[in-house]
Amino acid sequence: MIDILTLTIPFFLIILSGSYARHKNWFDDASGRILAKFAFFVALPPFLFLSIISAPVSSVFDIRFVILYEAGTVIMFLFALIISRKIFMLKIGEGAIFSLNATYPNYGYIGVPLVLLAFGEKAAIPVALILVFDSIVLLGLTSFFSSQNNESSIAKGVSLAILSMFSNPLVPTVLLGLGCLIGGVKLPELPQFVLGILAGAAAPTALFALGITLVGQPIHYSAIKELSFLVCAKLIFHPMVLIILFLFWSSSNNHTIDPMWIKVAVIFSSLPIAANVFALSEFYSSYRGKTASAIVLSTVLSGLTIPCVLFFVSIAFL
Repeated sequence: MIDILTLTIPFFLIILSGSYARHKNWFDDASGRILAKFAFFVALPPFLFLSIISAPVSSVFDIRFVILYEAGTVIMFLFALIISRKIFMLKIGEGAIFSLNATYPNYGYIGVPLVLLAFGEKAAIPVALILVFDSIVLLGLTSFFSSQNNESSIAKGVSLAILSMFSNPLVPTVLLGLGCLIGGVKLPELPQFVLGILAGAAAPTALFALGITLVGQPIHYSAIKELSFLVCAKLIFHPMVLIILFLFWSSSNNHTIDPMWIKVAVIFSSLPIAANVFALSEFYSSYRGKTASAIVLSTVLSGLTIPCVLFFVSIAFL
């Protein structure tokens, strides 16, 4: 447990330092957005790219890993959709965004920096696979169910899903990195050195910017039951589903999956709700205010839940 705290305390202290700096008005909201864009568009892509091209080619594709992770995603999405319709009586379009809240992790600003600190470059391949396939599955499900509203069409929803995937710089970066790895492309020393400098800024900048953006965000307390479910679904139920799936696979098959890959998968499933969900709620004009509240609450409470998940996976998947 001491090792877990040694990892997570600095992680969340950087987030808190960003919040403190915003509270003291050393940085304003605009500064936070600029830092977040630098981390997301400039620093994180080089880190992922360099990590992927340095991995052994033999470890690139593990279809079992992808199927198990996406099975957990689909189970959670459909479960949340049923709850949204039967318990909270939401419309189908609202239910789609509600379900996205319950399943879409904050890869960019929390997930990648966290596994970078925890496992180093060897985590790049499972991270890459999750980024690509989870984006396809989640955005596809959301566009399909949101298009059931009269106001939107399936074609428009699919086009949004594709645009959303490729407007996220991490997805094309992952595809480029995988292409270079498979094709045996080697970077010259100078560009590799420059990209390495940028990659070193990825984790601290992303976490500091996240801390800035958390200050002053509204909480919709009138919808506390819905928000409570979403926070529990994202931080607790989602990783529980992944843990059960991977433990069941491990106990019933001779073909094992790398324990480090499983740890990355469970950690990613335990992340708070991604800010991208709010952008999608804006596009579909559905569940906007509650989405913003759910993002803030899940991010704050993840400071308590993520260390617990890290501790559990460290002893469950050796």
